[in-house]
Amino acid sequence: MNVASVTATGSGTTATVTPKGLGKDDFLKLLAAQLRNQDPLNPMSNTEFIAQMAQFSALEQMYNLNESFNQARQELQESMMLQAVSLIGKEVAAVVDDQTLRGTVSKVSWTTEGVMLLIGGQQVPLQAVTEVALP
Repeated sequence: MNVASVTATGSGTTATVTPKGLGKDDFLKLLAAQLRNQDPLNPMSNTEFIAQMAQFSALEQMYNLNESFNQARQELQESMMLQAVSLIGKEVAAVVDDQTLRGTVSKVSWTTEGVMLLIGGQQVPLQAVTEVALP
């Protein structure tokens, strides 16, 4: 959830949330502030507190899962790039638009579409390679 800017005042203090979005630390700060500032004559019920702690736990697990996915994605990109670099100077065959293209890989680049090989002046995705041979 992205928030442009949020400012909260109370008890003589002011807190501002930056526009980076709310994270697990922000959620925990909000929960602590809620507990500090609750009505002592009408406190939060145990079920509400447990529900909020469960939400915090779920948020933390989603954050950790997202970090794991990002790390796995980075490692996969690096692995694909290493595979592609090993093809430089080799003869390859690739199927592009139902056409088989044969040639020597002269360059490898990473684009938004993934790892691309330069074969005879044409950009070819690494996934399109069907054969590899020594020149």
